[in-house]
Amino acid sequence: LTASLKITDWLSLQARGTVDYTHDTYNQKMYASTAPAIAGSNGRYIDLNHTETLYYGDFMAMFNKKWDDFALTGAIGGSINSTTVNSLRLDSKTASLYYPNQFSVANIIMSTASYIDQQIDQKRVMQSVFATAQLGWKESLYLDLTARNDWSSTLAYTKHSSFFYPSVGLSWIINNSLTMPEWINFGKLRGSWSKVGNDIPLYVSNPVDMIGAGGKIIVNEAAAFDNLKPELSTSWEVGTEWKFFNYRLDLDFTYYKTNTKNQLLKMPSFAGAPYKYYYVNAGNIQNEGVELTVGVTPVMTNDFRWKSSFNFSTNKNKVVKLHPDLKSFAYGDEGFSMMYMMRIKEGGSLGDLYGNAFERDEAGKIIFDENNLPNVNTGNNVKVGNSNPDALLGWSNTFTYKDFSLYFLVDCRFGGDVLSITQADLDSKGVTQATADARNAGFIDLEGTRIEKENIEAFYSRVGGRNGCSEYYMYNATNVRLRELSLGYTFPRKLMEKSKVFQDVQLSFVARNLFFFYKDAPFDPDASLSSGNGNQGVDVFGMPTTRSLGFNLKVSF
Repeated sequence: LTASLKITDWLSLQARGTVDYTHDTYNQKMYASTAPAIAGSNGRYIDLNHTETLYYGDFMAMFNKKWDDFALTGAIGGSINSTTVNSLRLDSKTASLYYPNQFSVANIIMSTASYIDQQIDQKRVMQSVFATAQLGWKESLYLDLTARNDWSSTLAYTKHSSFFYPSVGLSWIINNSLTMPEWINFGKLRGSWSKVGNDIPLYVSNPVDMIGAGGKIIVNEAAAFDNLKPELSTSWEVGTEWKFFNYRLDLDFTYYKTNTKNQLLKMPSFAGAPYKYYYVNAGNIQNEGVELTVGVTPVMTNDFRWKSSFNFSTNKNKVVKLHPDLKSFAYGDEGFSMMYMMRIKEGGSLGDLYGNAFERDEAGKIIFDENNLPNVNTGNNVKVGNSNPDALLGWSNTFTYKDFSLYFLVDCRFGGDVLSITQADLDSKGVTQATADARNAGFIDLEGTRIEKENIEAFYSRVGGRNGCSEYYMYNATNVRLRELSLGYTFPRKLMEKSKVFQDVQLSFVARNLFFFYKDAPFDPDASLSSGNGNQGVDVFGMPTTRSLGFNLKVSF
C-alpha cells in the first residue's frame, strides 16, 4: 500500500506499508531400524508448524532540485519493521515412538529424550530514521551521502539501545567531462566508505530458563549481558566501469576491504561462576578481495545476438583479533564432530578446519609404530584445511535468434578443502572402492612407506571411522558444473496484439546441474552423498547435485 502527495515541483511526501504472512508445515519420518544415534528403536517423527507475520511501514519526504550545473536528490524519513513468529516443533528424537512406524504427534513419547521448541508471539521490532542525498555536478561528478540510526528491541536491557551508521561515496563519469576516443562509450571511477550496523539475536541480553519436553527445566547457562554493543562493519571500496566498441565490450572491477568488530562471542566462565558461559563484544574479522566482470557481444545482427559474460571473484579472510581472554574458539559449544572442529583463531581465517593428523617428525615425515602403522594425533588440534574457495568463476552465454533464446551458465570453484566423514566411516567398514583396491594390490603406499596386506585392515581401522585421521580424508574442492541450461521462445508481439489479452508470453525449458567435473572426489559425486551430514541432493563438497528438468511459462496481461 502506497500513498504520495506532491507539495511542490521539487518536494513530495510518500507513505508505504506492507504486510507479509507466511505459514510453513514440515514433517519428517524416520522408520524403525534407522541408526540408534539418530532415532529410537520404533523410529523418529518430526512435526513443525511455523507462522511468521511481518509488518513494515515507512514515511519519507523526497526532494529533487536542479539549478545551474547542480542537481540534488534525496530523502528523509523513518521506518518501522515488526516481525512476529509463532512456531511449534515436536521431535521424538531418541525417545522414539510408542508404536513403530506410526507417524503422528500422539504417538511421540514425550520424555526428556524428546524435544519441544515452541515460540509464542515471539516479537522483534526495528525502528529507524534515515536520510540519503546525492549531489551531482554537470552529470559527471556525484557525491552520495547516507545516514541511518536504528533502535532494536533485541538490545533491550542493555546500555546501547541504538546504533548509527553512515556512508559516503564519490563517482566520476569520465566521458561526460572529458573527450574520449570513439571506441570508448562509457567510463566511470568510483569509491566509497560505509559503516553498517547489526543487532543481536533475541533474548541474549536477558536469557531465561525454559521448560523442555517431559517437563524438564532447561536451565539458562549464559549470564545476562547488559553491556552488549551492536556489531559494526566498516568497509571501503574502489572500482571502475568501462564500455567499449559501441557497447560490445564492458568491464566492471571492484576492490574492497571490510572489517567487522564488536562481534558477539560466547565464552566459558571461570571456575565457580554462577553461569557456564558469558557473552562479550570483541573481535576484528577482515575480508579483502576483488570482483571482476567482463561482458562481450561477439555477434550482433538483426536476427542473431550472442552475449557472453565472465564473473571472477576472490576473497581473503583474516581473524585479526578476538579477545584478550580468548585467543581461539570452536563454533558451537562442543564442536561438530569427533573428527573435526571449525575453529576461529587469531591470525587464522573463518572456515579453518582443525582435525586429527598424522604424527610427524621434524622433517615432516609420518611417524610409524612398531607394527608399521602411522601414529595419529587426536583432539582436533591440527589445522588440516580451509573450506573457503580461493576463487570463483562464472561464465554465462545467451544466444538469441529471432524469437528463440538459448542460455547456459557454468560455475567454477577453485581451491578450498573438504573433509569426507562419509568416506572415513565407510573405509573403516571395508566397503569402499579404495579398500578394495588396497586389498587387490596387496599393500598401501602412504607417503613413500609401504603398508603390507596383513596390516591393511588395521590401517583403515586407525585412520577411518568417526574419530579417525582427518588429514587423510581431506579433498580439494575444485569443481566445475553446468549450473543451468535453458531454451526459450517468446511468442511474436503481433500475435499478442491480435489476442488483445496478453502483452507478453514466454515459454522456456530449463535444466539444472546436468554436468559435474571434480578435480578430487572420494567417490562418485552422482551418489549425492554429503560430507557426513546425510543430506540428499548434496555432493561431498556441500554443493547441490540434484538434477532438475522443467518448463517455465511467463505471461503478462
